Amino acid sequence: MIRVLADGSHHGDLYESLLLLFEDRFGWQVFRPYDMSFWDANIWNYERHMSHGEEIARQYLIPYSTDRDMGDWWERDDDTHPPRVHKLVSLEQVRSQRFDIVLATLAENEAGLAGLAAEIGAVFGIQLGNEGTVNRYDLAAFSMFSTTREHLPWTPYVFYHQEFSLADFRFEYPPTENDVVATWVQCLASTDGEGRPGEDWLRFVRLAMMTPDLRWYHHGHCNQDSGYWRSNVKTSAEVAAQMRAARVGIHFKRWSDGYGHVVHNLFAVGKPVVATASYYTDKMAGPLFVDGVTSFDVQTRSDVEVAQIIRRLSIDHEFHQRISEASAARFREIVDFDADAAAIRTMLEGVLSDRRVPA
Repeated sequence: MIRVLADGSHHGDLYESLLLLFEDRFGWQVFRPYDMSFWDANIWNYERHMSHGEEIARQYLIPYSTDRDMGDWWERDDDTHPPRVHKLVSLEQVRSQRFDIVLATLAENEAGLAGLAAEIGAVFGIQLGNEGTVNRYDLAAFSMFSTTREHLPWTPYVFYHQEFSLADFRFEYPPTENDVVATWVQCLASTDGEGRPGEDWLRFVRLAMMTPDLRWYHHGHCNQDSGYWRSNVKTSAEVAAQMRAARVGIHFKRWSDGYGHVVHNLFAVGKPVVATASYYTDKMAGPLFVDGVTSFDVQTRSDVEVAQIIRRLSIDHEFHQRISEASAARFREIVDFDADAAAIRTMLEGVLSDRRVPA
């Protein structure tokens, strides 16, 4: 059985996508780093240059009192994707066992994990899901890209979409909360760098005030005193239920999106998406946005025009259903998790040609 060590626990949905791929589809075993020995050995280096770097590392590496000792590894229940169970290994356990792949998902961890892979005789690869990162292609035997890239490696690579549960993020019609307009951008109420509210938040508030007959909600962990905050639910399934129930999805984001789980989720459940769509033109999610068909671009419209569209979506049921069905259909036209997994398997069969890759 192929055994993988991956650092992706910094992003719950990313790590779940790796488990869906390697464990559920391929039948492999995936493990995550466990304890601060990875930090002490300069293997886990995420935000090491920052004053809070060690505290950040502790969030992802320290043991929990509820962890279960399985002998060669530890187990921990994933309370964001139940009933998923994570396998965790200390640095000592990594060095005393066989691992076939070491996978870095954070650029700052690439050099340290590549060194560890060389030490234990594993193949080193990288997974990229963020825009604008500088990566060590020279260290990697393969790359998995869930983001567009300006420069490509000479070693094998695959572009793919990070998988999530289509049982949870399913399309069903009609929605149950027909007056709800909602966003799941975690920190929409950001500032302009000088303490003033950012333009995307101001746009959200203006549009809410222009459509007082609708309930505007912000879901996420930031700005819970905003007046529009509704929840910060824990599980992915709960997020999916909220999205399915809402009438319209709002996605104002112009920073840091490579793959973009939230925007892919919105199209998967068939929401009419009112968004900063122009920003996504050169991003992986870009093809999902078909203006006037699946979505509406606020960057090319005035607030008055956007408010009129949202109001029509709330009262014109035939129009709303047409956009909703087109949104769900576009997702399934663009995103094929089966094909993505097959492409990754083919790549890794070559990379791991001296090791057994299950059919």
